[in-house]
Amino acid sequence: MKILITMYDINNPGGIINHNENLIAGLKELGHSVDFVELLWRDRVTDKRISDKTGFEEKYSGYPVHQGKGWIFPTGKRIPYKGRENIAWWLDFANQFDLVIWQIPVPTKRKDNKGNNDWPQLYALDPAVNQIAIIHDGNLAKSYPWIEHISEHLSGLACVHPCAYHGAETTTIPRAMIFNPQEIDDHPVPKWVDKEKGFISLQTFKAWKHVDDLVRSMPHMKKDTVKYLAGGGIEYNYMTSKDKCKENYFVSATDADIDPREYGRKIWDVALDNGMSWLGYITETAGKQYMQKLRCLIDPSWSKAYSQVGDHFNRVVVDGMLEGAIPIARNLGISTNKDGVGEVFKPGEHYVMVPYNAAPKEFADIVEEVVNFPEQEAEKYYANHRELLKKFERKHIAEQYIELGAGLPCGFYGEVEVGEQDEKSLTKSRRTLSEFFGV
Repeated sequence: MKILITMYDINNPGGIINHNENLIAGLKELGHSVDFVELLWRDRVTDKRISDKTGFEEKYSGYPVHQGKGWIFPTGKRIPYKGRENIAWWLDFANQFDLVIWQIPVPTKRKDNKGNNDWPQLYALDPAVNQIAIIHDGNLAKSYPWIEHISEHLSGLACVHPCAYHGAETTTIPRAMIFNPQEIDDHPVPKWVDKEKGFISLQTFKAWKHVDDLVRSMPHMKKDTVKYLAGGGIEYNYMTSKDKCKENYFVSATDADIDPREYGRKIWDVALDNGMSWLGYITETAGKQYMQKLRCLIDPSWSKAYSQVGDHFNRVVVDGMLEGAIPIARNLGISTNKDGVGEVFKPGEHYVMVPYNAAPKEFADIVEEVVNFPEQEAEKYYANHRELLKKFERKHIAEQYIELGAGLPCGFYGEVEVGEQDEKSLTKSRRTLSEFFGV
């Protein structure tokens, strides 16, 4: 089968990068041919120029990719779609494929998309070409309900977790819950007793990732606990800014159990003084190497809004399991309840829970407990990980994409469900299509 994967230009692709690379690998392992292109609302395109290529690596797409900057697409794979001639070229090109997978379902309300009334025509392919889109978050009704405008062209939505799945119930497009694809193999990792007593936390710094919760906790940990932090993004900029650091990113008298002499200092600087090692953006390969040598992976993210919709776990939790780093995560990230019991991940079995509202010292105490687990306790988690990881294997996930494209029951729930657009999202969709996109 000939498969085309598309990518609109977005800010901070984050985990979408590793999702896409492993999906391409899984599809190729099934014997399919895969092409990957970037769609740009322009009259014409030129080479994408990157002055500093530090931190880029080539994976399964064959294009250099950076965890913060995304892919460097070859010129021939950067496709302009502004205007009738470009749309006509696109339709001729895309109609040569059996399946088109939209990594980003529809264009966003980025400033440079104002007046973009060409995008709906991209989906007007021959009926013989199946098209499916991927839902990476629980924001469909809030952030892109105009997906319903092209619903007749999509045979399915692949929702990567329960929050994405339940959050997409306001569209009539059939949907299935299909996990993030991962490379699952039997590569050796160091024994628990040989791993360093410490952790790594890596992510795009967004507000709902609550990296500051982890940073605040570090002064309460032992000095010799190894502490690595990686990634970057808007909240990192605020946390470290000389002039624009947010007020809540300074130590104050509300931070209990901390030396009063630290009041008024940036929490980031205090964490550095207490052993935090800052890595910046690192490659996926480097991330795995850190997780192999360290005992824990910490995902500090949580969201009350997401937790009201469904479990919103991040792929990095699975990455940790793969490399023998026991995940430490939050109850209102992994699940919808304060007990942290999710549809997929269970506390005390797959991960160690930190309450979303944990004080810095409580957070630190939990981390210290886990990095000092006896080997027998760690092995209990490892056994549960091995069973769960099978559900994320990329070839298995790729098969589900093929099934979804064909309209077959698939995914974690073993079914495809159809929702109904409510009046609120329908009104927002119509307004945005008219006032922003000019459709």
